[in-house]
Amino acid sequence: MNAIEELKHEHEAVRLTLRILEKIIEKAEKTGALPDAGHLDQLFDFFATFVDQCHHGKEEELLFPALERVGISREGGPIGVMLAEHQNGRDLVMKMKTLKHQLQNGEAKTVSEFKTVADAYIRLLDYHIEKENNILFPMAQAHLSQGDLEELKTGFDTIETEKIGAGKHEAFHKMIEEFEKLYL
Repeated sequence: MNAIEELKHEHEAVRLTLRILEKIIEKAEKTGALPDAGHLDQLFDFFATFVDQCHHGKEEELLFPALERVGISREGGPIGVMLAEHQNGRDLVMKMKTLKHQLQNGEAKTVSEFKTVADAYIRLLDYHIEKENNILFPMAQAHLSQGDLEELKTGFDTIETEKIGAGKHEAFHKMIEEFEKLYL
């Protein structure tokens, strides 16, 4: 699997967790309370670690600079858009965490407020993934050499080991499989 295929493969795991989050929200709307807080904490860990540190880390630290080196602009171009969306996603995950904490502590926040933020995160990542898969990644494959792609893959492996740690990637996939059985 080359570097771009790896990023696309990771997108599929992200999409699955977004569907799981949708089901958790649906359940919360019916009951008026968030279900198993531990499951939400695990999803938040996935979003912060797998999505942000690992996946976005691969893009921000390696892919985007490689694309800039071959003349694809950051400012006013697709890289700038992707970076802004990455930050927006980070902000939305933090808001979800805050709302979850407030709901658990009986503060005046409601499930509908959590749903609004979670829906925004889901929509953001769904559109983001579509843009990367259909615009940015084909652009990368057209402009980067085979050597560039091999170098990216080596760097991606290093990021996985250093940013999320040995075995964490597999643990996330196991969590996704368990949640898929529970929620989908």
